[in-house]
Amino acid sequence: MKDEAIRTNYDAVVKDISDLKKDTTSLANNVQGKAGETVSIALNRIEDTLAEIWKSVSKRGVNSYETVERNVEQRPMAAVIVALVAGAALGWMLDRR
Repeated sequence: MKDEAIRTNYDAVVKDISDLKKDTTSLANNVQGKAGETVSIALNRIEDTLAEIWKSVSKRGVNSYETVERNVEQRPMAAVIVALVAGAALGWMLDRR
């Protein structure tokens, strides 16, 4: 389920970037000479960079989720204690206002 959601989000981002690239390329084609080519090259670089960033963030997110899940399965009591302590600390900090 989580992999499907991540993949759906990734596909949506890639489509949005592709649409943006097409729109901007169309606009750039209206610009005379070298400027249009420069814009197209820059857009390709941006698209590639964003795709790599998204892949990296998605992979780290999945890895972190799996690590937490594995730790909770291996040490359920420790997970409950950590959750209680974190909740108490958060409640105490919010109550201090």
